[in-house]
Amino acid sequence: MSSELEQLKAAQANLQEQLKKTVAENKHLRIQFSSTTKQVHELNKFIELMLNLSPFGICILQKNRLIFTNKAFCEIFGLSPRELRKMDPLKIVFEEDRDHVQKSFQATLTEQTESFFMFRVMTKQETIKWILGSVALIQMNEKYAILGNFADLTEGRVMQLAYNDPLTGLPNRKLMMDRLEQAIVSAKRRSTPLALLFVDLDEFKEVNDAYGHKTGDQLLIEIANKLRDFVRRENDTIARIGGDEFLILLTDISQRSHIETVIQLLFENFTEPLSIGSPPVKVKVRFSIGIALFPDHGDNSDLLIHHADLAMYKAKKKRRKNNFCFFEP
Repeated sequence: MSSELEQLKAAQANLQEQLKKTVAENKHLRIQFSSTTKQVHELNKFIELMLNLSPFGICILQKNRLIFTNKAFCEIFGLSPRELRKMDPLKIVFEEDRDHVQKSFQATLTEQTESFFMFRVMTKQETIKWILGSVALIQMNEKYAILGNFADLTEGRVMQLAYNDPLTGLPNRKLMMDRLEQAIVSAKRRSTPLALLFVDLDEFKEVNDAYGHKTGDQLLIEIANKLRDFVRRENDTIARIGGDEFLILLTDISQRSHIETVIQLLFENFTEPLSIGSPPVKVKVRFSIGIALFPDHGDNSDLLIHHADLAMYKAKKKRRKNNFCFFEP
């Protein structure tokens, strides 16, 4: 009897130990599931953000229905996501081009290969646009779907994508380099100086951290609009070259005091905080500015930008905000 009791106790202890292990494993699996779910959610948000930031129109078609369209796709075709979901995708296409587009879609489905084609669309304003499209076959919910990528070839649109910052609409680095190189050639011929200002927004990271990247983007747009109004001379250029960094090209500069006057006017233009977002938040805007002069600080665009950048970092190291420095060799 004593031996049977001992065996029963041992079996009970073994069951309890197995139960503890099962509970621990279950807890571990729950943690893993929660972590994986969070990662999938973050990845989906990242993909959605990247698709909507793309300057090209992206869509997904399944069973002859548009089940996804990004922001650029809606802008290219001049229709809202709701309007697009309700209509036959071919109705977007100019009538004479529908057969051509349909055959391209069909070839992708049957041959499972990528297809490139051009077609026209008629906008609500009754203007015709030329569109370059590419489609490929993908799997979605264990069924085939078509991923489409579209670019507006209408005059001016391609140039805008290539030479303008998609967020602010300002010239980008590429266009600024072209303008700067042209200005240098002109300045050499006429023996006139020019100035390049490297403008960096102070404490921009703090704005993103406090209010989110959407508010940060809206702030950059507002700043760009005010700078655009400020830089009005025909041969001067303002560009956004990335993040919170801008370049301002000033031509026909007679003396340094003129540059200093321009910078002080720029600071005064941002004396009042900007009202951003909804509900609105007040953001005080301050800058650090580095200045490089042609021909004193460089005779080519790369060297002028580099030296203006170095001068900006020197200005940023000073404690007070709204500061500027000239490059010192």
